[in-house]
Amino acid sequence: MRFLDNLMALLQRIFYPLTDAPDLARQAMRNATFGAWMMVAMHFLLGAVILIQLSGDPRVTSGDRLIPATLQLFFALIYVGLATSNWKGSRTAAVAILVFILFDMFVVMSRSYHGDLQSLLQRIQAIVQLVPLLLAIGGVRGAFAYARFVKAGEV
Repeated sequence: MRFLDNLMALLQRIFYPLTDAPDLARQAMRNATFGAWMMVAMHFLLGAVILIQLSGDPRVTSGDRLIPATLQLFFALIYVGLATSNWKGSRTAAVAILVFILFDMFVVMSRSYHGDLQSLLQRIQAIVQLVPLLLAIGGVRGAFAYARFVKAGEV
């Protein structure tokens, strides 16, 4: 029974976190940070897999095929900065994390499927990105609730 209670509390913290107290609002705000760190891991791993795949391919004669891997690593760096800013309490960072995740999902879903490893990884990325998206939505709620508590002098 205790396991079920812990599971339900975890699911509430992910899907619709409580924000009626300063500590709960801070925890909800940190959801966006955790979502951003998940995106960092995903983009870094995807970029590394693409680089490893291309490094052993003798047909690669120019650096043009390295652009997708470089973009993945660049987005990982952007998410690192946003996660750090959100951890410090930035509402702008929380909203930016949400916008970047939505943009990222749009870009991944708009690509065509070619049946190769890179396309398969992109489809997996789109499915896994639902968790950071939910965390980012709760993080934005928490960031604005926490700002209200700070403004009211309750923190």
